[in-house]
Amino acid sequence: MKIIIMGCGRVGSQLANLLVMDGHTVSIIDMDPKSFNRLGKNFKGEKVVGFGYDKEVLEKAGIESADAFTAVTEGDNRNIIGALVAKREYSVPTVVARIYDPVRANVYNKLGITTISPTRWGANKIKELICHSGINSQLSLGNGEVEIIEVEVSPAISGFTSDKINVPGEIMVLSITRLGKAFIPVVGTVMNNGDLLHISVASTAITQLKRMLGI
Repeated sequence: MKIIIMGCGRVGSQLANLLVMDGHTVSIIDMDPKSFNRLGKNFKGEKVVGFGYDKEVLEKAGIESADAFTAVTEGDNRNIIGALVAKREYSVPTVVARIYDPVRANVYNKLGITTISPTRWGANKIKELICHSGINSQLSLGNGEVEIIEVEVSPAISGFTSDKINVPGEIMVLSITRLGKAFIPVVGTVMNNGDLLHISVASTAITQLKRMLGI
């Protein structure tokens, strides 16, 4: 993939290196040439100095053939403008922007720009760690609205069917690992003591899930 990153701060530089290591073609844009020092000497992508929402700069970075664009500067306004230009002017298929203000993040999500809000994600994650210490979260989706958790079947729920845990729109058992082999359960699949469940759960339903699992 051809990917353009706007902002060579701690997040942008790390993301750029990860993408290059995965074999992607990366161009990273920043106003400050010194910021590229964060990339290290072995960085094989393209470094472009300038404003990430300037068309001339974007075209120099290869925006016209880009598969994805992400804006991760420290400024919400810059990230929003850059993302809108990439989406509206160049029709980049995938556009992601880091937005600190959760309210604004919701607005731009509705405009077709995927937003990541560290403020909201961090608050949700801290709340989860404080209030749901018995839950082993494997993955947070969106800004923490949905969690993929891993839990071992206890004697309290052994012998029950996995669909008894499911709650439409809130809780869904995704897979069961038994004796080292994973499978997708169907209606009527019985859970055995020691089975490992992977469950998708809305963050608002974690307390309900804990009650159901006897945690």
